[in-house]
Amino acid sequence: MPISSKNKRGFTLIEVMVAIVIMMVGMLGLLKSINVAMEFNLKNHLRDEAVYVGEKYMNIQRGRAFDLLTSAHTIAYEPSKVRGSVKPYTVELDITPLSGDAVTPSKLLEVVVKWTYKGVEYRNRVTSPVSLNR
Repeated sequence: MPISSKNKRGFTLIEVMVAIVIMMVGMLGLLKSINVAMEFNLKNHLRDEAVYVGEKYMNIQRGRAFDLLTSAHTIAYEPSKVRGSVKPYTVELDITPLSGDAVTPSKLLEVVVKWTYKGVEYRNRVTSPVSLNR
């Protein structure tokens, strides 16, 4: 019995395999873009946490009495929780006299927060001048 051409419906094995390969290439591109987006999101979260730590240390220093702000270089280590894991931040505090003017003495407060992500060191710097109010 001859096979009629009307019964040849559906896809051949080659067509199905080509369609699967095209779908896989598209899915791999999508997965890569999700991975890149998550990496940028984590880097931004680490930076936001460093800004928070820097502002916290700056506010502590600005809250101290002017006479207690002595010229010094101080290093502290601040563990911070980011996405469920503890990330270490190094905090450097510098207090530098700006002017020796007896009428309005002033000092420069500088807080530098450092952290490492994938072997690259990043920094966030917060500075603020402080003067004695008489």
